[in-house]
Amino acid sequence: MSRLRVIFVIFSATAFLIFTVFLRTSASRMYYQYQGCLEQQNDLRQQLWQKQLRFECLVNPAGLPQLKLPLGPEENAE
Repeated sequence: MSRLRVIFVIFSATAFLIFTVFLRTSASRMYYQYQGCLEQQNDLRQQLWQKQLRFECLVNPAGLPQLKLPLGPEENAE
């Protein structure tokens, strides 16, 4: 009976360690995916802000100060 108990303890400890490693890697992967999504969201927010400024300059150029807007990707190709 003692030998069976030792095998059960070793098996349980091994399973617990494998499960712990699995949880840590999945948590790290989710964290990096979350950070990547935040970075992409900030880039899209900045692009939207620039396009909104361009639109407002076209609609009412006198109402805005003269801003030097960065060129868009389609204008950088020249």
